[in-house]
Amino acid sequence: MKKYINRNFFWADLFAKQVYTLGVKHICISPGSRSTPLTMAFAHNKSFKKHIHIDERSSGFFALGIAKLTNQPVVVVTTSGTAVAELYPAIVEAFIQRIPLIICTADRPDYLRNTGANQTINQDNIFKNHIRYFYDCGLPEISKLKLKKFTKNVEQGLHIANEIDSGPIHFNFQFKKPLEPNSFTDEVNLKLNDFIVKSDVAVNSQKPVNKIKEVLSLFEQSNNPLLYCGWDNYGKNFVKIISAVSKKFNIPILTDGTTNLRFSKSKNELFLANQTSYINEVKTEPDAIIQFGNAPTSQAMLNYFENSRASRFLINKFGDLKDPSKRKGNLIKIDPIEFLNILKNNLTRSNNWKKWANYLRAVDDIAEEDKNILQKAVYRSEPRIISELLKSLPENSNLFISNSLPIRDFDLFASKVKKDLNIYVNRGASGIDGIISTASGLAAVSAKPTYLIIGDLAFYHNVSALATLAQNKIPLTIILVNNNGGGIFKLLPIVEDNKYFDEYFNTPLNLNFSKITKAFGGNYYFPEDWKDFERNIKATTTNKIYSVIEIKSDPILSVNLRKEYLAKVSKSIRNFDANSN
Repeated sequence: MKKYINRNFFWADLFAKQVYTLGVKHICISPGSRSTPLTMAFAHNKSFKKHIHIDERSSGFFALGIAKLTNQPVVVVTTSGTAVAELYPAIVEAFIQRIPLIICTADRPDYLRNTGANQTINQDNIFKNHIRYFYDCGLPEISKLKLKKFTKNVEQGLHIANEIDSGPIHFNFQFKKPLEPNSFTDEVNLKLNDFIVKSDVAVNSQKPVNKIKEVLSLFEQSNNPLLYCGWDNYGKNFVKIISAVSKKFNIPILTDGTTNLRFSKSKNELFLANQTSYINEVKTEPDAIIQFGNAPTSQAMLNYFENSRASRFLINKFGDLKDPSKRKGNLIKIDPIEFLNILKNNLTRSNNWKKWANYLRAVDDIAEEDKNILQKAVYRSEPRIISELLKSLPENSNLFISNSLPIRDFDLFASKVKKDLNIYVNRGASGIDGIISTASGLAAVSAKPTYLIIGDLAFYHNVSALATLAQNKIPLTIILVNNNGGGIFKLLPIVEDNKYFDEYFNTPLNLNFSKITKAFGGNYYFPEDWKDFERNIKATTTNKIYSVIEIKSDPILSVNLRKEYLAKVSKSIRNFDANSN
């Protein structure tokens, strides 16, 4: 039976049905004219959860947040022209973190490129430096051969995004008018379901046997082995197996402040959380290091690894080099859980490493004990905000940590609290754009209470995201640390240059965040002391809309407190070493 169709909509509808078959559930859409066929295809399909964003940049980061929490690909739809370029920051972050985003950009026909046609730019593989797969769909053609080729390319892209080379992929859709579903262009007797294909590509995994044997041999011969976990999306199975390896063989685990491992409820006492404060003070260096996840957050750890003489191996599922010192020869492409199981079943030594493990544990305990300096810190000191926040957060909540000062203070001052916390960060390119949007996407699809700690500059960069929070009634709680711009630069030597620092680096905003928050329909709190801060955190747990808790911090006081803590830890460890000899 023949029917009338719009070929643009037919093409887009086939795409929607294909990606649903391959596991996509969430769609982020920004309004636009040229993207009408895609928008309407997803709007008509009740199988998807649609998220509407006026701001394309926010849409990309919102999708990133959803994908982080669900571990599933998320579609992002935008119109043509500069709207496409707005997605680039989120794509860069997704590329480095290997988060699967399905970028769908509408485009004018390619014959209009470089002709001065309105809203037309060259979108051909525009994200090529930060994309895992690109397919320009061309203008829709209603032939069995073209439709089969189209869906096969979609299937191939989704398989790459999910399995082979996980990360963002890009489909560029050329459409010419008419764009609306009821503006008929063709008469056909084709059924969409006849062209949908299911993924049947097997993943071929080869174990790097020689490299694994080399690691086992070196660890057997080592005196001071170490496991290091940088930021990554570690699941429960990873925590379980690395805890078992550590406990069985007495191998200490250093954990970056960006990981959930710092708050693991595992009974293994060899999870060490304070290495940033003492790593350069330890008297005995490790001689064999296995690194999981990404490069360290702190400059102290980066410098330590770069200068270390230890044999070091990087374990990465996709073979990504997460080491600024570029030790490519020691990179092993293997799933971390598979590698840890090999380690668990093949290592034999353990007792000889107890002394080393006990030493590091004692040093870590000293650094933890020295955090009592924070309890004497006056209100408005940034380092204490971390400890007060951790104390106040409800069990099993999500905590998103912004880049710049918040993540550094968290890495330095977060204590090992006995509660389940799910930590999230954007440590791919480590930018301060899109932080609120990413946390919003995460909060939108999570049943758990979600919190974001962020500085005033990052808040300002993504203030349009507040509209999404309000419109969708997403109960995200934002802890805004306001040091009036540029607080992180006060940690750099340039702060001594009085002539240029304030004008070019300090960037004070002098914004009224109370009015901004309320203008977007949110709850606003301005605690007067630490007890009031704790009360505000508890009050937001029952709010149905987003909340902002602002603390106007004292950056000079905070810089001095950081220096005082590090000096105290250094002195304590030197005394410990002197007394233990």
